[in-house]
Amino acid sequence: MNWMDPVWRDWLLTWPLLLFFFAIGQELRIEISHHADRRHLIAPVLAAAGGMAVPAIIYLGLSLFTSAPKSGWGIPMATDLPFVLIALAIFPQHLQKRLRIFLLSLAIADDIGSIIVLGVVTSSKGGIHPTIIGATLGLLWGARGHSVMKKIGYYFALPIFLIASVSTTYEFSWKAIHNPLVWELITSRMIGKPIGILLGALLGYAILRMGHEHVMRLKVREIVIAGFIATFGLDIALIFANVALQTSAEKSLAIMGILLTIPVSIAGVLFARYFLTKATAA
Repeated sequence: MNWMDPVWRDWLLTWPLLLFFFAIGQELRIEISHHADRRHLIAPVLAAAGGMAVPAIIYLGLSLFTSAPKSGWGIPMATDLPFVLIALAIFPQHLQKRLRIFLLSLAIADDIGSIIVLGVVTSSKGGIHPTIIGATLGLLWGARGHSVMKKIGYYFALPIFLIASVSTTYEFSWKAIHNPLVWELITSRMIGKPIGILLGALLGYAILRMGHEHVMRLKVREIVIAGFIATFGLDIALIFANVALQTSAEKSLAIMGILLTIPVSIAGVLFARYFLTKATAA
């Protein structure tokens, strides 16, 4: 049952996110300022673009043959930065070192891209979404007070949003799991993210090679591992679901698809941890 008043729920799905994305905007500003050598950003930025585009394309392609709403194409695109950092921590130290800058840059570029896409989608529905306002203000504000804002954003605003997101009416059942919207969200993210990230990164390294640029390049297996780590998505995916889908039934199914993607992503990361890392240890 829907245990939250609709007026409060609508408010909690929008304005607290201004605080969260203010902190994200500050984080983006800090990370960008740390990269004096912009060449290092080419591969992860293109990997982020591929990791966003391919899931959206797969979802749209599948929706042509099913009843899943085409407007849900943006839901499987975004990568969740906090989950990425948690997942990265379970890998061997030497691999963490090689992947950390790549994954941080990828996740941040993904955040920027997702915010831009979300801004276009929400603006077309009228007005500018608080996520865009918050991120823009954070980018302009810079690092001042970031540690405080990060705590407020991650431990106060984001949990409130997540609670409000899952307060709608939904029912976990085998019948619902077989709904095209649910399995298309899982499939497009789990297949599209690793493939898109791999293709984007390889394109970035090819561009660097053509320019005779010498920067640290990850091995193909390491990029695939990064792709599995980047399959985690929650907060922005939930925002997309609430903004892009029309009916409460569609939003309910999308929430189920988003939540069910998390254990599948965990399985993918564990696969990467125990099988793909063997070759990188050599």
